[in-house]
Amino acid sequence: MRKIRMTCLKAVSLILILTLTMTGCGLNAGKVKTSDTVQWFNNTYAVLTVLNNRDYTVYTGGPANTVNKMQAEMLLENTWSVTDRASADETFQWLMDEGHRIPLWEELETLAELGLADVPKEQRAEAILENFDLDETLAKQYAEWFSLYEQYGQDAAAGWDYSRAMWLLGYYYLAGYYTEEEALDQSLTLAKTIQTTFDSWDGFMESYFAGYEYWSEESSDERREIYETLKSADDNPFRLDWNTTLEKTW
Repeated sequence: MRKIRMTCLKAVSLILILTLTMTGCGLNAGKVKTSDTVQWFNNTYAVLTVLNNRDYTVYTGGPANTVNKMQAEMLLENTWSVTDRASADETFQWLMDEGHRIPLWEELETLAELGLADVPKEQRAEAILENFDLDETLAKQYAEWFSLYEQYGQDAAAGWDYSRAMWLLGYYYLAGYYTEEEALDQSLTLAKTIQTTFDSWDGFMESYFAGYEYWSEESSDERREIYETLKSADDNPFRLDWNTTLEKTW
């Protein structure tokens, strides 16, 4: 009897979730008003939004309702160990202070000290391969990352950290750890930092791909393909000027 009762309760819960999903109803239902500034925020993590099958024209990828709140809470806990305001703040601050860009920068600094900058770009992968116990693919990646290091220094992979931080702020709002205004205000501050660190969407995304490759130890080809597909779409979000004036519109 107990098992039957538990099964029934799960069925009721599933029906409730499906109903809320179809109707878009729930606690705190609604969408943040779209503007050029908000869309600029959305663009910084649009590739991940597509991977998550959400809407890159909407802040956080969907409205703030009961279903999205539940999903955000589960995703934040399972992938970031974020369960409340305190852990949300701590994780966000880690991305701001260190993330993965600092460890990569330290490695690239070592390559610079060893004289890699004096090696012609087309020969750098070979030089790395000869002096370090790496496979050919990783040696090529380090050579590419070093070019970003020459351009951006410590921020060579900042696009990766900053993109995830922007995404987190939206999900903190969905989960109820931040208010809408808190999430948007912090997004605006971070967006201005991103805008002054890089000079184009392509520059930002190259940094994003480098950080992803460093963190995942995998190819960024799938994410690059999504980015290129978005740029060729009829509603290409990256048509929005990188130098758009970012201002409070909420």
